[in-house]
Amino acid sequence: MENVPKELPRIAVKFANTVFAFGISFSVILIIYPIYKIYSSPEFALPAFYIISMICGVLFVVLFSIGLKRLSNNLRVNLSILFFTIGILVYGFETYLEFFNKTPQPEIIAKKMGVPYDTRTYMEVLDDLKDSGANVFPNIYPKAFLKSNGLKAKKGRIYPLGTISNSITAHNNEAGYFPVIEIDEHGFNNPKGLYVENKVDILLIGDSFTEGKSVHSNETISAVLRQPDLNVINVGKGGNGPMLELAALKEYAEPLKPKIVLWIYFVNDLANLVNEIESPFLKRYLDEDDYSQNLISRQEEIDDVLKNYVQVEWEKEKNEEKKKKKKKKRFKKNRITNIIKLNKIRRMINLTHTPPPFGTAPIFKDVLKKSKQMVSEWDGKMYFVYLPRFEREIIGVKEENIHRNFVMQTVTELNIPIIDIYKEVFEPHPDPLSLFALRLRYRHYNAEGYKLVAEAIRKKLEADGY
Repeated sequence: MENVPKELPRIAVKFANTVFAFGISFSVILIIYPIYKIYSSPEFALPAFYIISMICGVLFVVLFSIGLKRLSNNLRVNLSILFFTIGILVYGFETYLEFFNKTPQPEIIAKKMGVPYDTRTYMEVLDDLKDSGANVFPNIYPKAFLKSNGLKAKKGRIYPLGTISNSITAHNNEAGYFPVIEIDEHGFNNPKGLYVENKVDILLIGDSFTEGKSVHSNETISAVLRQPDLNVINVGKGGNGPMLELAALKEYAEPLKPKIVLWIYFVNDLANLVNEIESPFLKRYLDEDDYSQNLISRQEEIDDVLKNYVQVEWEKEKNEEKKKKKKKKRFKKNRITNIIKLNKIRRMINLTHTPPPFGTAPIFKDVLKKSKQMVSEWDGKMYFVYLPRFEREIIGVKEENIHRNFVMQTVTELNIPIIDIYKEVFEPHPDPLSLFALRLRYRHYNAEGYKLVAEAIRKKLEADGY
């Protein structure tokens, strides 16, 4: 008697058809989502990551469709069981990474390192300082005024580039403590009395790394460079990108005419530029050669405007803890989306998308070109200082190399001398993670990190005869 293949149970066939139909739907999403991302971010060139996603989506739609219509029931059931098992394993591992493989809290890390950890909130620190009678205000960042295009003042709108002058503020807790900062007469993290025309040796512009996040005032790049007898001014502020840095150069460097300008670059500057170019205020610095707000002579007006701003924002800041709790709840909701997108696994295998810089390339180059020309007009010299990001460059990510190569090529074409902190400090260092606050790769450099950066800069300047 011939062996007749047993007819598969109807539920098994339905299961197989459902798996293949789900595969088609998932593949369609794999096509549509990249198209949406590209359409919603037209400032960027078409990224390879999204192109590959769309090609895979199209290929999977074709294969799943053929399988649904052409394959025998036996083969389709066997394949569906295989696909279902793989899916369960992959998403099970992703769920584990999302919910159970938690990064230790900074307090726990600090305890293991034997570092005291201040558990107060930022606003509690400011309140305690205020109770002691100090002239205390939150640290204000210029990026906060991008959407409003500056602030309303008595004589029209004004776009402040620093915080409230002659005040006391604090940085966030990244290394176990809140660095308490004395702000100078123009709203920046410097000792007072440095703003003297033709008497400034070095002026630094940049973002939070330039400002000196995570360390005390005497441990920043500018503070180390200032020793023993150089007049060094730092006008960096957290969140600054190239347009805000160009504005700071025009408002504070041009009147003072420093011998050296250090343009300190960090990889997120290009992302910041995308938002900054939308500000009509900031665009004037690039489009108009003679445009200036004359901020260096309007500090009283700036302080009045910022104090009014703080009065409105102070209660919001005091409710920061409530906001954080809401953010945590929102984060829990976002975890489902993260799991669906396999965020954790994709990061583990470097299958993530970092927007390429090429959409803002012409503007970035124009900003640097104009900055160099401005500095040259008072016979100064501008250096481009490249700061690396640990989780991207130091451990190596291909997309970050694209950013780095683009930036380096742009600066080289403009004939601006480069101080490459990656090559000078981090590449030869036996333990580069030790140069970050609490050894956390997503944080700012610690005091030792900033010191080594400053020493590398000093070495280059001395080699050039300064």
